[in-house]
Amino acid sequence: MTDGSLVIAYHGCDITVRDKLVKGSLRALRPSKNHYDWLGSGVYFFQNDWRRAMDFAIAARDKPTALYAAQPIVRPAVVGAVLCVSRWLDLTTRRGLQTYLTAFDSLRDLRATQVRPMPFNRPAHLADRTMLLRSLDCAVLNLIHELREQRGLPPYQAVRAAFYQGDLLVEGTEFRRDTHVQIALREPSCVMGWFLPNEADVAALSDEELKEAELELDDAIRRRRANKPRIRLPA
Repeated sequence: MTDGSLVIAYHGCDITVRDKLVKGSLRALRPSKNHYDWLGSGVYFFQNDWRRAMDFAIAARDKPTALYAAQPIVRPAVVGAVLCVSRWLDLTTRRGLQTYLTAFDSLRDLRATQVRPMPFNRPAHLADRTMLLRSLDCAVLNLIHELREQRGLPPYQAVRAAFYQGDLLVEGTEFRRDTHVQIALREPSCVMGWFLPNEADVAALSDEELKEAELELDDAIRRRRANKPRIRLPA
């Protein structure tokens, strides 16, 4: 854990969400609570990498049936956030990994008592090189938060981990094209402010443009509900 560390993070979303956050008409993002979320329940960000966040938003637009995002993305965009986090569960550290191992043992004992099988991570499709559906990790991490609450300990405000993902950059290396550091934010008050990424060279929509984008998003939401897809996958 660290004391009040500042982090720059980016969230891939529809342009309407980006502009509402920056303009203040939307105060916070809804946390993801899927059983296969990589870092358990929370609002997901990419640390220090707006391009990776944009790749996520584009993938969500281009593959709407995969349900990468909680709601459709019609116009891919990225919103930046300044986070101030005091209590990390940081899986890039030995301490964080040991916390995971301890909770894993607790989950295994609990499932054995309940005569229930352990959850497991798996690819979403046979061709996937990454375990996209992380039911085991999600269950372990959510149990960590439950156990802290039961013991009267201060809750973790955010979970962080590094993920190797995607094809190899070149043969013989272990660097991969979609590698990233991801954050699941659990405490909305840790967001100090929202901003438009300077690197993206973008401007906020005018009021008229925002209304047009909202109509497009509403139409996409109606079409998604009509199609009734079965599962949402992480990108």
